[in-house]
Amino acid sequence: MTITYEKIKSEVRIISEEMVNSSNKVPSIFSTVKYGLLPAGVYFTFFLACPFADVFIKNIWMFLGFLSFFFWVFISIFISGYSQFFSLLPEGAQERFEIVRICCKKMKVYYAVWLASVFVAGLLALFTIWNVIALAVVTVLSTVLIALAFNFDMSRYQLASLFGVISAIKEKSIK
Repeated sequence: MTITYEKIKSEVRIISEEMVNSSNKVPSIFSTVKYGLLPAGVYFTFFLACPFADVFIKNIWMFLGFLSFFFWVFISIFISGYSQFFSLLPEGAQERFEIVRICCKKMKVYYAVWLASVFVAGLLALFTIWNVIALAVVTVLSTVLIALAFNFDMSRYQLASLFGVISAIKEKSIK
């Protein structure tokens, strides 16, 4: 997946112009939150199975359940920002623009790794002595580490994208 900064800049300029002139509908909040619901569903499935494992401390389980609810609400809202961005893209953008294809592939890979890490955390919770503590700690740590890696990976494209948007704005204001 090699792309030049000049190609990113020119594609983002075209995308920006098409987005400004677009008549796409603004998506509802519930249509964009759905990407956080699958990992949360996996997490809470394992969370509800923890009382049936060997070691179970009710107070810790209840406390981490309370914190987990707010954690997943925050994560789902955070993820919805990215899906809202993709809903603004013009029709067929993934087929026409290489930068969109690259970003979509990267998002799918990071999402799959994140989902797998939540699943592994659930297995650790069921089959180790750490129970729900393993589930919560491994999920939070993997979420933070994967988010940092994703941000670091995507930041390589952001500067060229910014210049593409600026050139689109400058070109629009001259007309």
